[in-house]
Amino acid sequence: LLHENKSGKGPSWLLDNDDLLYVVNEQEDKIETFTIDDRIQGILTSKNTISSKGSTPCSLALDPTKKWLAVANYGGLGSASFALLPLNKSRYPEEKAAQVETVDGHGPHPDRQDHSHCHQVQFYGNYLYGVDLGTDTINIYRFDDATGEMSLLHSRIRTQAGAGPRHLFFHPDKPLAFVCNELNSTTCVYRTDATLGKLQLQQTITTRRSDDEKNSTKENTPAEVQISPDKKYLLVSNRGDENLVIYNLSDSSENVLSIKEHLSIQGSGPRYFTFDPTGKYLLVANEKSNNLICFSYNPNDGSFQFVSQLAHVQSPQHILFIS
Repeated sequence: LLHENKSGKGPSWLLDNDDLLYVVNEQEDKIETFTIDDRIQGILTSKNTISSKGSTPCSLALDPTKKWLAVANYGGLGSASFALLPLNKSRYPEEKAAQVETVDGHGPHPDRQDHSHCHQVQFYGNYLYGVDLGTDTINIYRFDDATGEMSLLHSRIRTQAGAGPRHLFFHPDKPLAFVCNELNSTTCVYRTDATLGKLQLQQTITTRRSDDEKNSTKENTPAEVQISPDKKYLLVSNRGDENLVIYNLSDSSENVLSIKEHLSIQGSGPRYFTFDPTGKYLLVANEKSNNLICFSYNPNDGSFQFVSQLAHVQSPQHILFIS
């Protein structure tokens, strides 16, 4: 451990913007801005803290012009919302001109879908995508980067009832998007239309092994979805089954994904994972077992090998490399 920086009671998502770092505090409903003072030692200085304009913030996204910061407020202690905040000349987000979009509705799950639960924001093209676990929807907003104006575009994309969409990932090269569904342990593949902002469902596939699916007492909740550096595989984390499902990515017009294997994460509660900047290593944040696991990645055969772990990391929830 080189350096430790305090950030409220519940920092859960990190986002860098050149020499700044934005952090959401889900237990305090805040967005905190740090300057990155020393990248080698990891030294930060807190400069600004504002409201996230909602309850339980859990995701951040920066628009391509770097003028606007979007936040997803999960609504664990109140109403859920997607908020858009302008950045001032110092690139700190400001509350006063924030736009807040709420989502009406609910889903069939009695405990997790009593109302909307906005889980992720993501910019893609001229649009802002908001993933709502509570209403089984992906909400697409037309976005004007000059004024910051948001307007809901056509009908909301609806997943299967009770699916609980959590995170969305856009393929960097192909017109494809992937959504991991937390409540029914599936991954959805969508064809994208960057011009119109539309998503068309192409495939739905399980995240689980057949033996785990047959065990009705075993609960599982997927959390994160990402692509391998060579773009050959898609990965989704399973909390409960305690593994990462590794999908083969094909050019098929029908079944884009097929299960290659399940990788044990050697811990519990893999809330987040990511590859390091070199693409040689995969890091997994196990929130429940309080450890970070490092695997090496071999692009020749798509295999992963355990390298090391960092124990006694209290409830790790997100990983960000700053080079």
